[in-house]
Amino acid sequence: MEEALNRLRTWVPELPPVGAVIERDGPVVRTHYGTHGEVSHGPLPESDLDALVARQVEAFARRNEPVLWPVYGYDTGLSERLRDAGFTAEPARAVLVRPIGTEPVDWPDRVEEVWLHARSAATGPHRRPYAEFAADGSHLDRSAEVASDAAGNVAWGRAVDEFMVLDGVTGPGFAAALAARDWRNPQRPALWRHPDVRYLLVEATGDLRAAFEAAGMRAVTTVTRFHRPSPGEPARTRPVRQLSAEPEHDEIWARFRERFAFRPDTRVFPGITEPPGSATWRVGDLDDARLDALSEIVHKGLRAIGEELYWLDWQHVGYRFDPARVGGAGPRWPGAVFPDGDYFGYLTSDLRLGTFGHPWEETVCVWGELRTRIDVELTAAIGAPLRRSEP
Repeated sequence: MEEALNRLRTWVPELPPVGAVIERDGPVVRTHYGTHGEVSHGPLPESDLDALVARQVEAFARRNEPVLWPVYGYDTGLSERLRDAGFTAEPARAVLVRPIGTEPVDWPDRVEEVWLHARSAATGPHRRPYAEFAADGSHLDRSAEVASDAAGNVAWGRAVDEFMVLDGVTGPGFAAALAARDWRNPQRPALWRHPDVRYLLVEATGDLRAAFEAAGMRAVTTVTRFHRPSPGEPARTRPVRQLSAEPEHDEIWARFRERFAFRPDTRVFPGITEPPGSATWRVGDLDDARLDALSEIVHKGLRAIGEELYWLDWQHVGYRFDPARVGGAGPRWPGAVFPDGDYFGYLTSDLRLGTFGHPWEETVCVWGELRTRIDVELTAAIGAPLRRSEP
């Protein structure tokens, strides 16, 4: 089981969580969320362990992130090194495991309702708070699971390697049902099943631990979460936040449709009433070098605006982000300038400036202060605009 746990601890997703950056330092994986950082690893070498710890402290301090470092019961000597480096420890929790059950499962018809209910979960401590779990983009990840019962208890987690890992459970009364569930989802379409999952894993103390043990789960080790503060006041939000079913996402789209008379149609050009003073470039025939120049120039202009922005994608998820904290050592820019399949747009919250990409006309419209900033440079890089709207 220790070998399987180490595979779980060193697992790295194909894509980083939304707004996060993943870095490696030998056996250590660092995840930088912008608001905080986390360390994960398997067995660590005894030699140069102090230097390894010091490098992690320095890496998170450069980003002004407080650090979470989980230490398992068999991580020999690590706890002492972390305390010497200024970390403090939470009370230990048991790591409980049980082979996956085989009872049938009635899954909710509307998963969105369960997600909304889980957002109100205040019990804990959880392996991963629901707010962080949702911010990762987990609700769009087919490895993620959320379950609820008639009493209003909620559990959330994700299939990782051979484990279904429960990141949070809001009530001990739900434990027996969770332990018995077949998390391989035999009643779901094949796309949503987890055939490789063999074990359910939870971290728990107190009444929750007792409930899971009564349901047949057994403790295989302990985990202690060590924390170290950031040098200064950390950021309160991630550099990039995903928006999908949130009211904020619907509201910005509603205002955009009303302000610009948005007309999604494969034969209607342009797709919006282009604002006065805007310029529209044809981008469909640009080669890779000029497409890169388009993105670089627009990004540079948006970063100079100095405020949070939206990136919207018609009928798909959108993002709210801080352009000063993306690119470079931060997470990559959300979305794209070039409309490679749907209507794309970068916008300020008041819509006074932005871009609008039309996938069928293969154009990008730029307006407001952004157009003023980048007009000359963009024209030099990709050619004269297809049209301009009189100011």
